Amino acid sequence: MRKSLLSGLATIALLYCGVTQSCVLRMAAEVDFPPHLILQDQRWQGQSVELLQLLAKEVGCELQFINSPWLRSLAQIKSGELDLVSHLSYSEARKSDFAFIGPHHIESIWLIGNPDKLPKVSALKDLSHDVDLGRIAELNGAYYGEEFELLKQNPFFARQLVSISSIQDKLALLEAGRVNAILEDESVLYYWQTHQYKNAKNYQPLVLVYQSPVYFGFSKKTLSKAMLVKLQKAWQKLYDQGLIEKTVKRYQRKTTDVLTPSTIL
Repeated sequence: MRKSLLSGLATIALLYCGVTQSCVLRMAAEVDFPPHLILQDQRWQGQSVELLQLLAKEVGCELQFINSPWLRSLAQIKSGELDLVSHLSYSEARKSDFAFIGPHHIESIWLIGNPDKLPKVSALKDLSHDVDLGRIAELNGAYYGEEFELLKQNPFFARQLVSISSIQDKLALLEAGRVNAILEDESVLYYWQTHQYKNAKNYQPLVLVYQSPVYFGFSKKTLSKAMLVKLQKAWQKLYDQGLIEKTVKRYQRKTTDVLTPSTIL
């Protein structure tokens, strides 16, 4: 009883002095995922980083970036080692572990390659029987839509897929000729082409694979329901103030995609 009383008095004293428990949000980040996550001079920047910084400031939290490949990040959310990831597509299976705040981007995943060196692809279904691209890089753990999931069950297509664990490896594999095509967001290709990456202008979007809003996925294990609601309200406020759209416009070639808040807690 005495120990509980002393603890309570100590908490009151801290609040009286204006000292509150610090809030730190641990964010999973790859080495490089431009234009969304860019590591330059040991500092993180990019579209997702700026949006998250606005959100963290609004709720009075600090950000801590932890280098972690995508598939490991999803596991670390479940184990309580991370508080959030970016670019998370909504699915019922993920709802038990994540609160979806946003969306922060409309992801357009394309099959990307050099059209001069590949057989013509008119539709995704062509890859099920008619078109063999050899080797196609996909990100391990990524979700590319229901049509793609069904297509992966086709042996003719499945043998073309090469799973990689790191986003930044895709361009390197493509330029080295170790894969003939990749699955990537159109905004990433645009960044490559406008930042003088070797041979990037040779690559073009061939077939649209999947398009959907992506969210900041906050951990339901490490964050309270009250904090998740606070984050939801903060995102809506930033949207109403026009700060979300203003940030996105600095990074995107096309800004017609509407990021209307549709948070899923």
